[in-house]
Amino acid sequence: MKLKKHNTDLATRMDLLDVTADNQLAKELMGLHENKCRVCQEDRLSCTVRPSCKDRNFLNMLIELGVEPEDLPSFCYSQYLNHIQRFITERKGRRMIDRRLPIKDFLAALRVSSIRHFTTKFKRTWSKSASIQRNNVMLLAGDGLLFHFDFARGIVVMNPVHIKISSLEVLKLYADLFSKYYDLKSEVKDVTLNWWILSIAVDVEGTVESITPVKSKLSGCFDALNVEVSENVVNIHAEVIIDENRKPLLVDDIEKAFIVSSKLRSGEISN
Repeated sequence: MKLKKHNTDLATRMDLLDVTADNQLAKELMGLHENKCRVCQEDRLSCTVRPSCKDRNFLNMLIELGVEPEDLPSFCYSQYLNHIQRFITERKGRRMIDRRLPIKDFLAALRVSSIRHFTTKFKRTWSKSASIQRNNVMLLAGDGLLFHFDFARGIVVMNPVHIKISSLEVLKLYADLFSKYYDLKSEVKDVTLNWWILSIAVDVEGTVESITPVKSKLSGCFDALNVEVSENVVNIHAEVIIDENRKPLLVDDIEKAFIVSSKLRSGEISN
């Protein structure tokens, strides 16, 4: 492991105190975790079934920082790759969320030669899938799995539940993906630079007697929620204000809006 050269990368992400203090803290934290990681890997059985850092979050952080694969803790990384491969291909183990991987190693673990090979192979086995790409970002959803490919950084995030939506473009990208996946009409508008509205139109049968179930299930996901009911159509308008003092908008919040809308359409949510 050669992690010291990434101390500055960690300090920049921390941005808590002043530059000198953050650099010192990053150096100490990286050193402490490197030693902890080394001890953990010496006991391979323990590292395999119960690693010292919960959910291998230290490894996940290193990948997020851009640490090269050859500098990652090797045995821990091999187990990480194996777990992800088995989860995707066999659905074994508990659900993995926010797991990062270099795209090259992700493809190698799944024994596919390219992104096209990956999408072609798995779309054949998934009962439902959707994908969308703009510039250097591609999103792919299939049978409960979600992948965020960032080609500029060379990283893929599997099931990015807690990834923050930091731009209107990314919000539109996810809205378009979930519109295709759940077969719903949606639109994203920007009222101001940091005030956005996600609108979803839901075709329903019969009369909608109450919008309370919809609002209760999406409570806390958005800054404001307006539900309009007309004949056989429910329009959900979710407002978001991007501000450092407010709760961030997460990918999970967006998908939840589409899941609730889909269940409303199918009658799984009572009117």
